[in-house]
Amino acid sequence: MKPVIRHRFLIFALLLLGVGLRLGAWGDVPPGLYHDEAFNGLDALRVLQGHFPLYFAANNGREPLFLYLIAASVGVLGRSPLAVRLPAFFVGFLTLAATYDLARVLFNRHVARWALAVLAVTLWHVHLSRMGFRAVLLPLFTALFLAQAVRGVKTGRKRYWLAAGALYGGMWYTYMAARFTPVALGLVILYALLTRHRETLAHWRGALLFCAAALIVLLPLGIYTLQHPEIVLQRTGQVTIFSPEINGGDFWGTLARHTWNTVAMFFIRGDRIWRHNLAWRPVWDPALGLAFVIGLGVALGEINAKTQRRGGAEGERGREIPFVVILLWTGVMALPTLLAEDAPHFLRGVGVLPTAALFPALGLAWIEWRMANGEWRIVNGESCFTHHVSRITQYAVRNTSIILLCIGLFFTTHDYFSTYAHAPLAYHWLEGGVVDLAGALNAARGAGWDGARMLHGPDNGRALIVDCGLWDSWEALPFLVPEERVQFLPATTPPTLAQGATFAVWPYRDWASNVFLLIPRPAYLSVRNGPQVQGDKDSEPFTAALFINADLRPPVPEAVAQFGGEHGEVWLRAALVRVESGGATLRLWWDCRVPFATDYTVYVHYLRDGERIAQHDMQPGEGHLPTSRWQVNDLILDEHFLPGVTPDPARDTLRIGLYRSDNGEPLGAWIEVGIIVEQ
Repeated sequence: MKPVIRHRFLIFALLLLGVGLRLGAWGDVPPGLYHDEAFNGLDALRVLQGHFPLYFAANNGREPLFLYLIAASVGVLGRSPLAVRLPAFFVGFLTLAATYDLARVLFNRHVARWALAVLAVTLWHVHLSRMGFRAVLLPLFTALFLAQAVRGVKTGRKRYWLAAGALYGGMWYTYMAARFTPVALGLVILYALLTRHRETLAHWRGALLFCAAALIVLLPLGIYTLQHPEIVLQRTGQVTIFSPEINGGDFWGTLARHTWNTVAMFFIRGDRIWRHNLAWRPVWDPALGLAFVIGLGVALGEINAKTQRRGGAEGERGREIPFVVILLWTGVMALPTLLAEDAPHFLRGVGVLPTAALFPALGLAWIEWRMANGEWRIVNGESCFTHHVSRITQYAVRNTSIILLCIGLFFTTHDYFSTYAHAPLAYHWLEGGVVDLAGALNAARGAGWDGARMLHGPDNGRALIVDCGLWDSWEALPFLVPEERVQFLPATTPPTLAQGATFAVWPYRDWASNVFLLIPRPAYLSVRNGPQVQGDKDSEPFTAALFINADLRPPVPEAVAQFGGEHGEVWLRAALVRVESGGATLRLWWDCRVPFATDYTVYVHYLRDGERIAQHDMQPGEGHLPTSRWQVNDLILDEHFLPGVTPDPARDTLRIGLYRSDNGEPLGAWIEVGIIVEQ
């Protein structure tokens, strides 16, 4: 195969690898929709309604470019996590290509291929390309801008200087960490002036074109910032370590700790926040971490060797400049996380990604060259491979770089699609429970995002009545569930039961008085716990909401048993056992004939060959549908989970009864019936 064709084939294969890692298990990994993403979705809806702000003031202020991409996606795909996150995939894919281009113009095609490979398998960028965070745009604009600027310096062509300026101006519309780029750019220019001022000053025309293009693009945002500094700059003041609230009165100690944490994030310990990372995982796995260290050594070695080449051949001059550029850019763009709380923070530090990925690429390229051409292979005039090493070992040594990359691919695949995908804290920190809550509401209505896919109706018109506290607490609810479909507690009009009603309530305050007064009676009532949620500072998960369903009373079978007397009477219409993971659920249907003045507890004994093997005692509806709330002809679904039970209809029976919750007095005699397994 010709080298050019082989090179293009490898580039295509690496791009496909990057696509696979960024699209595989889409919709499952990552879970949920964090409220920053949901805020982006809400602003996208406002854009679709005709509002086109230059800067989005909500949620501590956000740059606009990525939000307009989300608006286009939501307009096509509808209100779903997919619509919010899909633009990041395209941006991430373009970043792979742009990083290849940057490495090619800085170094050569060989290093560029390794840079593409490294970024393709880097978990940090894989995850970022699957999230709806605007920070994903900064690496793309960084790579595009630097590549065009280098071309402008090398060729002097106006179009490259203009493109570099426009891209640099556009970078400020991506993510707030772009505010540190003038420092990086200034240090690169200062180095060039100090080491070769004549060549640098010769580019003054190109520099003017660059500045003009950048200022034209940046001018609208600059004017807005001058007019509204409290909006654009508010987030910086909230997180900087210069604030005593952040540094606790010990600025220098905090600075020292953050400096170490930022340096260590590459190969010792990374971001602890589950929204950004598999907690504490460093940027590079051990294999790519080794390549990173070697590449850093290569860069420092080239810079150190500059003085030895001074006055040498023209082609040798300036060889260290690309290494200086990536070192300075990586160091400066690490400052947004170093100088803010929670260092290392993989969103604030995202500006280092394109240049940081070049260090492992340099290391892998150096290893490959040494393995193929290094003089160490010759021992006493002979290749040490010839007589002393097996062919397999020879092949492994010659392909050490490929093996290291494959190890990196293995770590990323395992850590992300196995460990991270099944981590409860990843689900909770990305507010997966809230997305499931919204999905349940949409599923009840038969339209919209149901937690797994888009339901395209027809809308069944079911009444959705949601606690205002729930609605206002999580941005994912108003984004995923159209507000026009929802009524709100505590103030609402009673629903009709023609299409049914679903109440979503906060279970930790008194909701029953309002809800039971609103439900038309008689009704078929059931209740179930909503999903679990856990905030950053919560020690344990808790139930986000209760769902109370009210429907028209359906046809019912003949009664299995009758309980009660003058103080209340209830019939048991049916008892079915449903097999569940980890046990079985007994489903009872109670028909209220005469209302009760007091509360009763249902007890269930599961018998095998006459011996009790499981028991469950609870007020109906998991304690949320007490008998004192029942009215005449209400039908109540009452479920009891029996852990460890595997039904055997030939041997098993049920013993069912009720007793007063306050004093234990039984409501007549218990009954014993055979089991019927629900199909």
